Amino acid sequence: MSTIFITGAVKNTGLAIAEKFAENGYDVAVSSRKAADAEKCAEELSKKYSIKAKGYGLDLSDVDDIIRVFDEIKNDFGRLDTFVANSANLGVDEDLLSVTKEQYDDLMNVNLRGTYFCCQRAALIMKEQKKGSIVIMGSVHYKSSIWGRSLYAASKGGLASLTRSMAFELGQYGIRTNYLCAGAIKTERWDNFTEEQIAARRANWPVGLESTGEDIANGVFYLGTDLSKTVSGTDLTIDSGIETCLLPYKGGKH
Repeated sequence: MSTIFITGAVKNTGLAIAEKFAENGYDVAVSSRKAADAEKCAEELSKKYSIKAKGYGLDLSDVDDIIRVFDEIKNDFGRLDTFVANSANLGVDEDLLSVTKEQYDDLMNVNLRGTYFCCQRAALIMKEQKKGSIVIMGSVHYKSSIWGRSLYAASKGGLASLTRSMAFELGQYGIRTNYLCAGAIKTERWDNFTEEQIAARRANWPVGLESTGEDIANGVFYLGTDLSKTVSGTDLTIDSGIETCLLPYKGGKH
């Protein structure tokens, strides 16, 4: 039985990814900052899809905690076929001119350092199997900018570079690594938008429609399975066409 581990998988895109793999027969490990949330999610996945699932509390800013969780996953499942680095500090509305050291550390310790060591631990398990796939959830923000996301963009740019380095170094062990460059995803944050705000957002995108969690999960399933067995070190962009156009520049927060 194949096993996948997704960080931050108790809601939104992470949960959609977990469900996509579970419905295709994968055993599933999920994490959340709160162990109880992860355990509840795993229990629901197991009942719904009749697969083995387990939840783990994980502090991505703590490397020792990362090591602990991956050791537990190896012990609990015996293998790890796909790892999806999904968790992230979103770093919304952080003005570049006023970002503090604490804000910088909080975001980078999760998004860049935490993901780096998660990938390292995943690769160590996959190396023993001589096969595996690592998918890093990226963002269009690493290529294009909007106000207040400089830290987030920098972290996602670092992860894009990490993806290529891992593809180069880990290919000899049968491990593929790829970057899913996502944009315009509908999450629970959209519940607070008015119809006018949603329409204004959609008007900026060539496709005119945001991605659902299932749309992103379909891309992750492609990258995380043998459907993409000769694909490594590249980006898969799912962004409603955002990268093809320059959004209006308003000189500040918008």
